[in-house]
Amino acid sequence: MRGKIIGQPIPRVEGAEKVSGGLRYAADTVRPGMLWGKVLRSALPHARLLHVDASRAKKLLGVKAVIAAADVNPRLIGAMLQDMPVFARDRVRYVGEEIAAVAAVDADTAEEAVHLIDVEYEELPAVFDPLEAMKPEAPVLHPDYASYRGPRTKMPELKNVQTLVTAGKGEIQKGFAESDRIFENSFRTQLVHQGYIEPYACTVEIDGEGRVAVWVANQAYFKLRKTLGEYLEIPPQQITIHPSNMGGSFGAKDFLSLTPAAYYLAKQTGRPVRFVKSYTEELTASSPRHPAVIVLRTGVKKDGTIWAWEGRTFYNGGAYGAYKPNPQGSMSGAYMVAGSYDIPHTLLEGYCVYTNQVPCGYFRAPGETQTLFAVESHIDMMAEALGIGPLEFRRLNCLKEGSTRATGEPLSDPHCLEVLDRVNKISGWGSKRRQSAAKNWLAGRGMALGDRHVGHGDSSFELVLENDGTLRLLSGVGDQGVGAYTMHRQVVSHLLGVDPNAVKIEVRDTSSAPYDQGIKGARGMHIEGQSVGRAAESLTEALRATAASHWDTAIEGVSWVNGAALLKQNGRKKRLTLKELARVSSQPLKGFGEFVGHKPDVYSFQAVVVDVEVDSESGEARLRHLYFVYDVGTIINPLIHQGQIEGGIVQGLGYALAEEIQLDDGRITTVTLGDYKIPNIRDNVPLTTSLVRAKVGPGPFGAKSVAEAGISVVAPAVANAVYNATGVRITELPVTAEKVRNGLLCRYKA
Repeated sequence: MRGKIIGQPIPRVEGAEKVSGGLRYAADTVRPGMLWGKVLRSALPHARLLHVDASRAKKLLGVKAVIAAADVNPRLIGAMLQDMPVFARDRVRYVGEEIAAVAAVDADTAEEAVHLIDVEYEELPAVFDPLEAMKPEAPVLHPDYASYRGPRTKMPELKNVQTLVTAGKGEIQKGFAESDRIFENSFRTQLVHQGYIEPYACTVEIDGEGRVAVWVANQAYFKLRKTLGEYLEIPPQQITIHPSNMGGSFGAKDFLSLTPAAYYLAKQTGRPVRFVKSYTEELTASSPRHPAVIVLRTGVKKDGTIWAWEGRTFYNGGAYGAYKPNPQGSMSGAYMVAGSYDIPHTLLEGYCVYTNQVPCGYFRAPGETQTLFAVESHIDMMAEALGIGPLEFRRLNCLKEGSTRATGEPLSDPHCLEVLDRVNKISGWGSKRRQSAAKNWLAGRGMALGDRHVGHGDSSFELVLENDGTLRLLSGVGDQGVGAYTMHRQVVSHLLGVDPNAVKIEVRDTSSAPYDQGIKGARGMHIEGQSVGRAAESLTEALRATAASHWDTAIEGVSWVNGAALLKQNGRKKRLTLKELARVSSQPLKGFGEFVGHKPDVYSFQAVVVDVEVDSESGEARLRHLYFVYDVGTIINPLIHQGQIEGGIVQGLGYALAEEIQLDDGRITTVTLGDYKIPNIRDNVPLTTSLVRAKVGPGPFGAKSVAEAGISVVAPAVANAVYNATGVRITELPVTAEKVRNGLLCRYKA
């Protein structure tokens, strides 16, 4: 395949292996003499640990080791806020917290041994709601919080607060004083799991010289090596992280997790140890999305101009703040609590709060799904009260050229208006409301608006010319399923003018791979793409230099055209292909590229319109059609691009209508995938997608990000559509039939 490569839907590098079942994942790792690890978890949400007795477990045939807090480094761990022990020491703070671990000859023996460990507790008062946890009478969950290592956003003066971030512009009190109307509303969102199909797995092996090998599903191999080395107090060069394919992550597999436990068990037994979480463990003891309480107060002028906006988000962080990896140890979605609107006076606050439930972490567009549900519901509520249409209200107030964001940050090339106008056009928003054909079903429409930043970070690649003329791209980048390797191949293929199949992808372990910071924040094509491009350009220079030396001419006279070096001299042309250059070169030909990118001021705007029908008797809501618009730069691979959009929208539908990890006094009761309602193929909704072309993008060839598109705007659009159909306003996700039916009954009684 030659010619135009960028913009073509070429097949996935790993596609054939995936669909044939040949691709290996972390749980497929088998090492000689390997043992199985299992974890004993807390049965109480908050209690002192008085005694842990493993004597019965150690006597079980097949058990090789049992470890607890006394057997590991007491140092607390955490991505930014270091507040979590590897095993609970003096107290447990949530149901599911790790107390001890077992290594045994097989999984069943390890499981049996876990149940033979006896734990004596002294139960303590617990708190499960973030607002309740901040009250003076709430129990203090971390008495030693002031001594924890952490970011500058730590707030020891606030009760049970992990971190607090603030932003704003203008003068908020002046803005409210100058407003003609004030609107106040509160919203809540639920606890949800990332829903990846591959459960967390890791294997740790220690050789005779103390060198550590790790096979694990993780988003950031080099970061894992560094943090594991710091915790174990061994040089990171003594640790090798072997890349494993990931069956999804969405932000969750970015932490030490069970690797320290596997290390200590392997060290004690002298044998490799493997952990594979069950789905019950995934649902009850992983790092799900934060539930949140969002409180909004907005001042509006008579003409509908939003003049002041105060937004406070209280994220239920659970028992520990360790899973939040951004420099503030916070949720970046807290900065989206005023949406995509041009407002002169703002104050944004984002609290992450300790409670006695499972610690929460990142999930695609972290913190933003919560805030945009509130913002876009609030926008519709204000528009109705002001007698302005939802579309017109958004058009009047949305970010435009010359606007600054609610945080005060500058903005380049915004396409907010174009996105709104396009979704209006493709959905026929202003046309007569569609009527339901079925009896007792009420039809409605809703919309929502949002935007998403382009990620930043550091990545490097090496591109090597092989003797047979093929190219090998050396990488330290994991792929959690987004198709990164395919797009890397397309960038190289385009820049060097070769067939994509001539570019082989080799993902190496941390002992020999080029450095990569890790998968995060929709940074793939911005950071990795630019780095791959630089590696290709570096190799091109080496190829031109080799050709110039062979022809005994200056490099300036040698160009690179269609996969070959070209020299035009005295009316004649000379040409050397990759295979010929490999043959004539006296040394291996390589190109290296590194790119360190900061957060750009370019954003991708998105809007969605949802058509629903609601059963007036049961309250069930069914989606009939979605219309989605996104602003994009150059699309590297349209099949992968559209797949990201549709995947985000499906996750948004689950969040809007069904998904919820339910708790009873801190105990998770949603313990199987049968209980946890992830959308499946029968829940598919017809989707119309339209793309607005932006002028600029920070990625190669002007690419922008797409990884977190769609997911944040679906829930508010659904809630707005249900209200449009029924007059029932749902302010707490998910939008279930029970909530809608109760709202309808209240309206009928009124």
